[in-house]
Amino acid sequence: MKRSIRVAVAACAGLAALAFVGSAMAAYSPRLVVTTVTNKPSKQTTLLLSHVQDINDDPTARDTIYAPLGYQANLSQPVGTTIGDVVASGVFRQGANTPFQANGTVTVDNLATWATQAAQCTGTTTHDTVWRADVTLAGSALHVPIWVDHVTTPPENTFASVRIQFCLVGPLGTPLGAQVLIAVFDVEKVFTNPPGTADRVWHALFLPYAPGTPNPNPAAMTEGQAVSPGRVSLSLTVKRLRHRVVLLQGRLLVDGQPQSGVTVELYGTSSSKRLAKAKTNRSGRYTFRRKLKRKARFYVLVIAIGDLPSCPAPPLGIAPQGCTTATISFAAATGIVTARPRR
Repeated sequence: MKRSIRVAVAACAGLAALAFVGSAMAAYSPRLVVTTVTNKPSKQTTLLLSHVQDINDDPTARDTIYAPLGYQANLSQPVGTTIGDVVASGVFRQGANTPFQANGTVTVDNLATWATQAAQCTGTTTHDTVWRADVTLAGSALHVPIWVDHVTTPPENTFASVRIQFCLVGPLGTPLGAQVLIAVFDVEKVFTNPPGTADRVWHALFLPYAPGTPNPNPAAMTEGQAVSPGRVSLSLTVKRLRHRVVLLQGRLLVDGQPQSGVTVELYGTSSSKRLAKAKTNRSGRYTFRRKLKRKARFYVLVIAIGDLPSCPAPPLGIAPQGCTTATISFAAATGIVTARPRR
């Protein structure tokens, strides 16, 4: 599993700390999380798309995710192209809610193979492409088709450039009654960021199953929004002290504002293992203190996910329950710096 998706899974798990605990007051309110590995305007980026919900939520029947206007998408990859990894975690409803995690890949597939499922899930067999998420769960291989389209007709083309849709089989049709609570998949070499630096607001429509049935419940459909900031800046410098000690310092800014309490992870180029982690202070600054035996090279990485108190954009007006959740997420990595110890 690539480091970016591994860190994102950990961050989503933190965001969904209550997912495996639950609350008697829980409602059906999944979250959409969208993390762009680079936020630079008009640059191709890897995307991390995440679905997060509570253990007491009804199972999800369908997700519809809308990329904001300005994003460009290359959907012409040939069949068989692997475009990313997928990680899903949840509980076995027929196994005393025992947690599970499943890893796999996302691959471009043949549209004709999934024509029947496309009609059932999306209402049409006409799509630009289909991606297939492959995971193994309780010894059974599962394949989830994900239909992706450029948005060209109203009203969707007034707020979205790309539509991503997939349907999930509820606990009544999965091994041991498996219900997905967190799903994260990355998409590589497909999306290009909008040309401007304004924040990008993604929308998602979440359709649940009616409790205890295999039937979708349209009246309970909700909307979630996800903010991907247009400007993220992460710096790293080296200050040499005596006795072979160096300070690795930097600052995190989002939309020009310092970000406090964000975890920054330190890595060296000689290993993929994380060396240390630190939190940013009120001014967005962080520091690592290292004692070196010899010259070393370092970089730092940030993937942050958090809830927003309210939805930042007007609801689409499609979900009967309106917009119930909103998140913000961003990622950044510095270039490599060289640290030389001073005696």
